[in-house]
Amino acid sequence: MLAATRAAVHPVRGLDCLKAQVGTAFLIAPDLLATSAHVVAGIEVPILRVGTGEVSSRVVAFDPVSDLAILRTVEELGEPLAMGEVTAGTAVALVAYDGDGMPVERHLTVRQAVRATGEDIYGEPGSGRDALLLDGSVEYGNSGGPIVDGAGTVVGVVFANTRGGAGTSFAVQVGEVRALLDEVGSSPVPPTDCR
Repeated sequence: MLAATRAAVHPVRGLDCLKAQVGTAFLIAPDLLATSAHVVAGIEVPILRVGTGEVSSRVVAFDPVSDLAILRTVEELGEPLAMGEVTAGTAVALVAYDGDGMPVERHLTVRQAVRATGEDIYGEPGSGRDALLLDGSVEYGNSGGPIVDGAGTVVGVVFANTRGGAGTSFAVQVGEVRALLDEVGSSPVPPTDCR
């Protein structure tokens, strides 16, 4: 199951800001990928590693409050992952890459669905996002990685550890991804600010 998921997950990076930004993105359509907004904030052309090559992309939807972005590639990259819902207590897995671009798989458990409130990725007041509180930690480079259930269905998108990173992490629920998909246009979004 995770092998099929892995084929739709790619490391993403950008060098346009003061520091290199790295994370993970996954296919939601043959030419569209979801990732965390903070991974691609300020990046004009995010670069995906696909197999042994690289593919450029453009940000076609960006939401600093939900911390989600959608990338479009010129070429189709394969079979997208299905999206679904999850309940508390479900065993799930993170399929992602670390800060060095190496594959990572972590087994986590959904503690509860929450409304995460507070600041957006730029430190401005935000209206909040539907999130999952997960038992288990994530690390640098994992942001944007899919949280999948036992059938390989995406139920969330990792965006952070709790402060201090002590065994609890957060993922945006897929309903937020579906909402952002409605905003995808045919052209890239205007340049976003680095964070």
